[in-house]
Amino acid sequence: MLRQLNVRDYEIHLLLGNNESERLKKQRVILNVSLRFSGDNGACHSDSLEDTVCYSKLLAFIDEKLKNARFNLIERAAEFLHDEISDYLNNGEILVRVKVVKFPYAIKNPDGVSFICSDW
Repeated sequence: MLRQLNVRDYEIHLLLGNNESERLKKQRVILNVSLRFSGDNGACHSDSLEDTVCYSKLLAFIDEKLKNARFNLIERAAEFLHDEISDYLNNGEILVRVKVVKFPYAIKNPDGVSFICSDW
């Protein structure tokens, strides 16, 4: 049985861009983070927060890690965030998937441009 926790459309602001002009001020970025539990997620049975990943604490961790971060590319931002979350969970039974969506000024695409870094 698949057990997965999804945080969708989490909005943050990052210094992100290949051009210096893009990095002058923080840009709106959307994050989607999925955690896939390879084993039994105890919270499904216990109904206890101690048996799962607290998404509030996870988002606070993400905010802290990205507070002063600077990236040229969304590829690097996704890889960085994936690795940081994986280390934070420190548990081989949870697979991590991170999607970073950027809304470049130069591209008239309301859906943005995205990059995914995933264990699956």
